[in-house]
Amino acid sequence: MSPWLTSLLHPSQHCRTHRKTIFDASATVSEAIVYTEHSKQPLCILSIDFKEAFDSISHAYIFTLVTTYGFSARFKACIQGMYSNTTSFILINGHTSGTIPIKSSVRQGCPLSMQLFTLCLGPLLRDLEKSLTGTLFGNNNTKTAVITYAEDVTLLVTSLSELPRFRTIIDQYGAASGAKINISKSKALAVGEWEYSTIEE
Repeated sequence: MSPWLTSLLHPSQHCRTHRKTIFDASATVSEAIVYTEHSKQPLCILSIDFKEAFDSISHAYIFTLVTTYGFSARFKACIQGMYSNTTSFILINGHTSGTIPIKSSVRQGCPLSMQLFTLCLGPLLRDLEKSLTGTLFGNNNTKTAVITYAEDVTLLVTSLSELPRFRTIIDQYGAASGAKINISKSKALAVGEWEYSTIEE
C-alpha cells in the first residue's frame, strides 16, 4: 500500500506520507497560531480525540473503503481474509470463555494497521475541509482547515457558526465507521480575536 498512500491520503494527513512527519503537523499548528495572533483574526483550534480510535473502526467500513479507493479485488480479498469472521476469547484463571466475534478494530502492532486507519480517516477529512472556511497562511497562502497526524485531528475553526456543521460531519462519519469522539479528551483553544474562551458540548 505504501507507494499509493501519498496520492490517496488527504493532504492534511502527516502520517505515512512521504517527507511529512509529526513535527510538520505541530509546526503547522504553531504557524496558524502565530499568523492569527499577528493578523488579529478569530480562530478556535479544536483538537479532536477519538474514543478507542483503532478499536472502533468497523470492518465493514474498511472493506467498503478499500473498494472505493480502487484497490484490486485480490487485495480486498486479502484484507477480508485478515478481518472477516475473526473471534477472540477471555482467559481467567485457566478457564476460557466462549468465542467472541470481532466486527471492528485494526490489529495493533500490525504494519498494515496504521495505513488502513489513515485511509479510513480520508472521507472525514475531505468533508471537514469542504465545510470549514479555514485560514490562509504560509508561503503558498493556501487554505488550511484540518491538520492530522494518525488519529490526532486538529481543526481550524474561524466562526462559531461552523461548529454545528462540524458536529454533523463527525456524527455522519461515526455512523458509517463506528468512531466516536472522546469529549473529555478533546480540547479547544481560542486564538486571536475569537470571542469565546470555552465551547460547550
